[in-house]
Amino acid sequence: MATLTTLALSSGASAEIPAPPGAYVEIDGASIRYVEEGSGPAVLLIHGASSNAEDMRVALSRHLEGYRAIYIDRPGLGWSERPDGRWTPEREAALIRELMIELEIEDPVVVGHSWGGAITMRLAIDHGDALTGLVLIAPALRSDVGEAAWYNRASRIPLVGPLITRVFVPILGPRQIGSGLETTFSPQPVPEDYAETVRINRLFNPSVFKANAADMAPVNEHLAAQEGRYDEIALPTMILAGPNDEVVYTHMHSGRVVETMPNARLITDEAWGHMLHHYAGDRVRAAIDAVADGDLD
Repeated sequence: MATLTTLALSSGASAEIPAPPGAYVEIDGASIRYVEEGSGPAVLLIHGASSNAEDMRVALSRHLEGYRAIYIDRPGLGWSERPDGRWTPEREAALIRELMIELEIEDPVVVGHSWGGAITMRLAIDHGDALTGLVLIAPALRSDVGEAAWYNRASRIPLVGPLITRVFVPILGPRQIGSGLETTFSPQPVPEDYAETVRINRLFNPSVFKANAADMAPVNEHLAAQEGRYDEIALPTMILAGPNDEVVYTHMHSGRVVETMPNARLITDEAWGHMLHHYAGDRVRAAIDAVADGDLD
């Protein structure tokens, strides 16, 4: 696995980025931003590392007619707050389950991208009886396949960490705009005005960067704690991934995990990169339909 935080150094400008339209709900003492669109069966969409709900919404909104789509800023990212204490996928899944109850989201298909795929799997492990099924997009699923980026690891070091989050990241980030996005989207091109539309540079807010680093620095530890339980997930699961993904290596993650799950199917396409949902929204919609119908053939 290449770093899950390629986007962490992918856009400059000010760290103070105004929030896009959305609503907020308080869960476990934290304000969580979400965007809800449409009506019908529920689809809950969970973005990956270094990002926010706008990435999934911009890519998939026009493809989800007939569904009640709920996009969330993961706790600590975007414009959501994170409760105090050590953060793990298990805690995040518990918070998302509470959000589902608060917003009356019943039996959703859960769509998770990249690190959001890991969170989706944790949600299925701990709260699978509340879900209809899963769609995983270029998911990060297994440990021991790569280390977190140096700046995420360094952000946890006393005294050094604040310098990383408050000084070096805002300075170094703008210099990596092109290469960061090109790697993340490769082999597909970066959509025009992507960074501005998604407001990806919200990541440069110190609290957001710190939260993202807290997820990514112990990434192998987080995944090791759950990867042995994927065979417990019997929910209908569709995995979409590109064999040329340069961020999460498909053969190490999706390719191995799908073999352990009793009701999962992997779809690949040579054209797809890590951000395939921006180019294959129709395929994501078809996967959601298949999971909702319980028919993976």
